[in-house]
Amino acid sequence: MAVAISASQPTISERITVYPADDRFTGPRPSVLVLPGGRYRELPPHEGEGYARWLSSIGLHAFVLAYRLLPEQFPAPLEDARAALGHIRGGEHGLDVGSVGVIGSSAGGHLAGLLMTGTVLSTEDGVVEPPRPDFAILAYALADFDLLPPVAVEGLLGDLMFLKDELSPAKHVDSTVCPTFVWATSEDPPGLPNALEWTRVLAEAGVPVELHVLPRGGHGIGLADGVEYGGQGHVFIKRDAHTATWTDSCERWLRHEGVLTT
Repeated sequence: MAVAISASQPTISERITVYPADDRFTGPRPSVLVLPGGRYRELPPHEGEGYARWLSSIGLHAFVLAYRLLPEQFPAPLEDARAALGHIRGGEHGLDVGSVGVIGSSAGGHLAGLLMTGTVLSTEDGVVEPPRPDFAILAYALADFDLLPPVAVEGLLGDLMFLKDELSPAKHVDSTVCPTFVWATSEDPPGLPNALEWTRVLAEAGVPVELHVLPRGGHGIGLADGVEYGGQGHVFIKRDAHTATWTDSCERWLRHEGVLTT
């Protein structure tokens, strides 16, 4: 059952909706910070609540973050994501958490990537290392702004174009990055090249990475179960039974990596 937290005040706990692991799972549970996509302009519920309900059903606590959107620029969304990761580990939510990972789609996957690499936008010497996830699930996630059309990058960064390389997480991957599951579909023009780039840089750095490319489904397809959440339809909510099997592959990966043991 979801525990809705009021968004009336902009504290990090009030930006989060918690979906505890299903009641049949007991003891400390791995947890996941959920970062929906939406071009930093919206937060599609099928990539937020949808993912959270799936994660809860397989025994993970899920924390869906409503991070700040445009016209607020970086570092605002990254600050929110880092604060949320710290909040999950801090335990004020009352849940018994184990390892803490992140799942992000499209722009949310870009934000997840910035969490994974850790040091971007840490501008002062001696700054405490920002919190980083223990594992990551990247769904058609932006890896490198150089893989997007310039007009799209300008729309996202505006007067922060000078930070384009610093805000391209694939450029900062090293061996300290967490194990990662990557997926996209072959019908997704921005998602596929970015998924391939994620896989390339992670593999070259010696990071355990698993890639799945499904043949059908455009950008933003989410669970591919065709289900709308929160009463909000979305152009990318479609059903494709084969593409929907990515969650089965991801669950097997979570077990192989030792994130899920029961």
